[in-house]
Amino acid sequence: GLGEILVYLSLIAIAGIFAFQTLNRGGVGNSILAKMILLPALMALFNARKRTGKSLLALLITLMVFLVGVMFNLTIGLPPQAPVLQINESKITLVETKASDLMEAGFDIYVRQGDGGSDYETLLADGSFQKYPGDKTVTIEKGFRLDSNAVPYALYLLVKDGIVLGSISFYGAEDQDVSLEDSKVIQVRFNKDSIEAAKKHSITFKLDELDLTKRLDLPLVQKTFKKHLWSIPPSHTSDVTQLWYGLKWSSNSDSLFWNEYYSLIRLDENYLMTDFELAAKITRDE
Repeated sequence: GLGEILVYLSLIAIAGIFAFQTLNRGGVGNSILAKMILLPALMALFNARKRTGKSLLALLITLMVFLVGVMFNLTIGLPPQAPVLQINESKITLVETKASDLMEAGFDIYVRQGDGGSDYETLLADGSFQKYPGDKTVTIEKGFRLDSNAVPYALYLLVKDGIVLGSISFYGAEDQDVSLEDSKVIQVRFNKDSIEAAKKHSITFKLDELDLTKRLDLPLVQKTFKKHLWSIPPSHTSDVTQLWYGLKWSSNSDSLFWNEYYSLIRLDENYLMTDFELAAKITRDE
């Protein structure tokens, strides 16, 4: 009957919404999860015309599977929205922006040749780093890894008009080496020297529209990042090492189904940024 058909169509519509949301999340296994949610509703409608006692039991089981899928979908939460780092007019989205995109936007990538560790003023002049010509001669080794080195010791530097903006890290693939051009940005770091140089040359840094080169008072940071702000500086302290903001864009999936993102912003006594890191924790086949 019409009423029964409407029940089935409603079930399919609800399942379809959850399946569509799942497919739009950038993690491994999402297509399988979407099928788990959508197929029971479709099969229930297909089997309705030949219902018997056994098919009613099968329908009950499929409905249970559907409900489990929906509950699972609700439990792990919605996919976190990737933060956007903006340098002047150029935008960088972790795990989306490629090295080739940066080079097309006028950035240069420098590759470490030796031990690094030079003074900021001589990083590009003493041979510690060499400008990458974009000829696919550098590959990113398979697997996911972040760079824990300080900017002068990093593997790759991000440079704009001869100004070292900071260090940058890339990810190609889990199971094969990938050329640098085709690898995606997974980490960006600025230090005090690069931040001061950027200000001197009128280069601006923004994170989700928040100007990082200005004073970062707590109300302003809270207004911009809301629930993503998980750590704030103590209200009264003379210890500058305690002045930092912690940000995270995560869910309950622990990066099993989709990417997560983290940021640390260190401050001086005037609440001006002295150090910055934005990094991703990506889903990958294991």
